[in-house]
Amino acid sequence: MHFPLFLYFCQSQKYKMQDSPYIDVHTHCSGKPDGVISVINYFPEQFYKEDFSGNFISIGLHPWHVDKDNIVENMELVKSAASLDFVLAIGEIGLDRSTPIPLDVQEETFTQQIKIANRVKKPIIVHCVKCFPELLSLKKKLRANTPWLIHGFRNNRQIAQDLLKQNCFISFGEALLFDNKLQEIFKAIPLDQIFLETDESNHSIIEIYKKAAALKNLQIVDLKNTIFKNYTAVFKLK
Repeated sequence: MHFPLFLYFCQSQKYKMQDSPYIDVHTHCSGKPDGVISVINYFPEQFYKEDFSGNFISIGLHPWHVDKDNIVENMELVKSAASLDFVLAIGEIGLDRSTPIPLDVQEETFTQQIKIANRVKKPIIVHCVKCFPELLSLKKKLRANTPWLIHGFRNNRQIAQDLLKQNCFISFGEALLFDNKLQEIFKAIPLDQIFLETDESNHSIIEIYKKAAALKNLQIVDLKNTIFKNYTAVFKLK
């Protein structure tokens, strides 16, 4: 058994006897807090330069990093890594109007990586800024057949509803601690379509879980069990 899968087996057996772990579904921190299972984001250029042993990771070409001088090399890195056991997702990938990279170039890169995810049957962790109509249009056009997790959601109720209708999962980060409008949106999201994350935050995933549980009027243990169930289903872990 591959070491990360063995690690997961040991973790899952331990939590069956207690309660579920915290799931940090998207983070750039490579630390290993006790009681937390993290999906650590790696960019292609990091992949063979850093030690990711014993971790679950996602890998993808972020729209900020699309560069015509290295796009072919980076896409080949994503392709070669995508089928590895400890690579749980393709991401973060997506569309972003705040970067100078032309949107058509971003869409082509995003489309290629969606096809990779479809081929290896792994979910996508999506970065999207001011491009949700284009994002959903691509999802329908390509008939994407693996789960999409919209990370770091900080948009309005209508966009949330549009994403939910397309069977997307919505992941909330540190903004849930202080953004009153986002908190109201979070309350309305079905439990079986949510995740929580730290991304690049200095706040811990435990802080975010505590706030999320309070907003949902749940005990922490119940929220942990629900999100762990989402995690095992989306990432096809048994």
